[in-house]
Amino acid sequence: MKEKLRIIFRSAGVLALIIILFCYAMFQGGFVSWFLFYGYLPIGIYQLLFASYPLRTWQVYREIENPVRQAGDEILVKVHIKRNLPFPLLYCTFEEKFPPSLMKEDTKKTKYLSSQTSEKMTVSRKLIRMLFPLFRRHLTFSYSVQSLPRGEHALEKVTIQTGEIFGFIKKSRDFQVANKFVVYPYEHEVRLVSDMASYEQGGVVSNQFQQMNTTIASGVREYAPGDRFTWIDWKQTARKQTIMTKEFDREKSMDILLVHDNFIQNKENQLLYEASIEMSLSLMQKLAKKDYQTSFLSIDEQAHFFELGHSEHQMEQMKNYLLTASPEKKGSFSIRFREEMAHLNKADIIFLMVTSIDSHLIQAIQEAKQRMKHFSIIYIHPEKVLSKEETEILEPLRFSGIAVQELSLEQLAMDPVEVIFK
Repeated sequence: MKEKLRIIFRSAGVLALIIILFCYAMFQGGFVSWFLFYGYLPIGIYQLLFASYPLRTWQVYREIENPVRQAGDEILVKVHIKRNLPFPLLYCTFEEKFPPSLMKEDTKKTKYLSSQTSEKMTVSRKLIRMLFPLFRRHLTFSYSVQSLPRGEHALEKVTIQTGEIFGFIKKSRDFQVANKFVVYPYEHEVRLVSDMASYEQGGVVSNQFQQMNTTIASGVREYAPGDRFTWIDWKQTARKQTIMTKEFDREKSMDILLVHDNFIQNKENQLLYEASIEMSLSLMQKLAKKDYQTSFLSIDEQAHFFELGHSEHQMEQMKNYLLTASPEKKGSFSIRFREEMAHLNKADIIFLMVTSIDSHLIQAIQEAKQRMKHFSIIYIHPEKVLSKEETEILEPLRFSGIAVQELSLEQLAMDPVEVIFK
């Protein structure tokens, strides 16, 4: 409303100036007075026409190339501006209004090279592009957004501003242009190192995870989603006129549960939380390639449980959860962990992904260990070496036979990240 009143007042000023110059030429006469009138007349007419030129008829839309990205990638945005009337415009500015979710940056592994505070992940993004339409009806340009942070992002509004040659009258308008794209957490390359395997006939020691024995087929069954193409029994398929796959003798399926601490303490920085999200996804993706029954549990004020197994749907749901997960700043993880472990079914292996640890959590872990075969902790910390206090807190876990792996942020900057399961 204020802008409309300003344009009306300035248009009235332009019209008044034309009338004044005309009256001056009529009463004064002479070459100079008429030169001033006729010299300003086309400028004044253009200013009046510009004041009545509607920006609301413009059409603005974007094209986003590959709207599914990974944290740290860049995204290319192509902007199209169309207008029906080729009114001459000397210039216009295009400003993209970035949402708060994009006021962060992620540089993949590079962000872990030195300990950073959460403020250092914050960035001020601003994009203003100068365009020169003249008589053109269709304007096209591209820009890129780099170092994308994890999350679901929505570009919703742009502002276009233009003015006449002298800048006496300016016009601007906001256009609601909705585009969405998603940025999944960065996936580290993970190397699994284990000395455990479980067979039907008992436990044995092995240097690597054991998988399905696909050398001897024990039978056939109908095809199910997730079966490999190489398992198809073509003879039985041709005989029964339906796709049949071979069944193999399996090792005993190991139930693996990864528990993620979704709380964050005031003393922790945002980088530690992002590291726990990335490592959780990377580890689950690595285990998904193995023939194990896996589940994922993220604990905050609520429990977010995903029983993955070989379900692609559950895997997508877990990825979507990690896509938008945010840390819980109130409450105690040790209390919630004890509550969830109390009614959890027995698992062969539990991995606990934490970014902070205290004596209360140590006690809760020792209680949970009594009901589990194997218990491992992945402790992500900001410094190269643990403090004396942290070492003393973790010492009882090692005496209890619980595997504790310390991962510093600098270790996460080097792929592959080695995860040891003892």
